[in-house]
Amino acid sequence: MLAIILLAFLAVSSAEDRIHNGKAVPPDDLLNVVRLVMAFKNPDRTSTCTGTIISEHHVLTAAHCLHHEPDQPYALGVLTRDKNQPGFLADHWTIHSGYTYENYEDDIGIITVQQPMKIPPVNLAANYTQVKKDWLRVAGYGKTKYEFINGSVEYMDSAENLMETYVYGYNKESEFCDKLTAQYPDVNGICMHHPNKGTLPGDSGGPSFALGKDGKYYQVAITSFGDAEPNDGIWSLDTDVSYYCPWIEETTGGKVKCQSFKPTPIEPTF
Repeated sequence: MLAIILLAFLAVSSAEDRIHNGKAVPPDDLLNVVRLVMAFKNPDRTSTCTGTIISEHHVLTAAHCLHHEPDQPYALGVLTRDKNQPGFLADHWTIHSGYTYENYEDDIGIITVQQPMKIPPVNLAANYTQVKKDWLRVAGYGKTKYEFINGSVEYMDSAENLMETYVYGYNKESEFCDKLTAQYPDVNGICMHHPNKGTLPGDSGGPSFALGKDGKYYQVAITSFGDAEPNDGIWSLDTDVSYYCPWIEETTGGKVKCQSFKPTPIEPTF
């Protein structure tokens, strides 16, 4: 089954769900950020997203990557950049019971695989609050370009490799974030924006990282939803990992626990 998913991905390498103006991640970095490929009964259809390994048997992603109407995926592959273990087949996946596609609430899901993934998991932030405008590091396998045609945005050029960039995270009291939270009052998310770079379709389910004073990166958000605006760059409202730490621990049977850390400002390298 995994071979079928790999063939489907190679044949139809396109993403339905988001990194613009980013760069390729070095081969030895972020090995725990994975590409997700969903297979459907229609052999001409595939869907790709991004996720993060959070234990030997669990991958964290967005719920909307796992829920498709009306045709639900019947198989899911987890593709890594580790040459010794390039792919895993999902045994099952769990979507948060409160998830609704219409208003983006509880956009979080966990994939379970049976074969152990011998890749160090990401650190999940237990206590993160976006207190001010500051840099966050984002990564994903999504589209890399967009343009506006007749007033509509068109996304193009799926990433062949894992891409990364830096965007601004905003505190909820900021003018930018206040508008988003007013429009989506029940979304537990972190506001992000940059005038000329950010996440695009296919990056969905991927991570946003804050830097700890210990030198480690901690995942603070899951790429959820957003858009590109003609004169305002790329914005998103992404699932707040710290808020969902109890759900993550419960869903993984206690195998995954978030970690407290002390954040320090990120200095972008490009």
